Amino acid sequence: MTALEYIRAEDQLPDRTVAQFAPLDPAPLVGTWFATDKGAAWVTRLQVRQQDGSLFVWAFGAEPEEPVDWGEVEAQPYGANVTSSSVVAFTATYDFGFLVTVVAGRVSQGLLTLDTFNTFTDSSGRSNHFSRDFFHR
Repeated sequence: MTALEYIRAEDQLPDRTVAQFAPLDPAPLVGTWFATDKGAAWVTRLQVRQQDGSLFVWAFGAEPEEPVDWGEVEAQPYGANVTSSSVVAFTATYDFGFLVTVVAGRVSQGLLTLDTFNTFTDSSGRSNHFSRDFFHR
């Protein structure tokens, strides 16, 4: 049996050689992003930055009085395909002790779509849930 080396034809390497790819450039994501909906339920602002080749996300949660600082976590950047040179998406995980939130962001046409996957870990019986918000700079 042959081990899988790719799943999509566009992901295979030419002539089974190791190609040289440039590191992903996070510039399309770096900056401060604001929720387009002033009544956003989960995240109202994101700050994305790069340092020493790593991508970091700092999220601020929705609260009526003042946004809640979720803190900064390292994010996993993604290109659009295996030869991409620019970051178009990321995932990051926040562990609040009682709740684990995975955020997945994707930038397209100047807007950032942020999906949040929320899993309660405290045996409270609350339903895990999903939300989606849109952001602009």
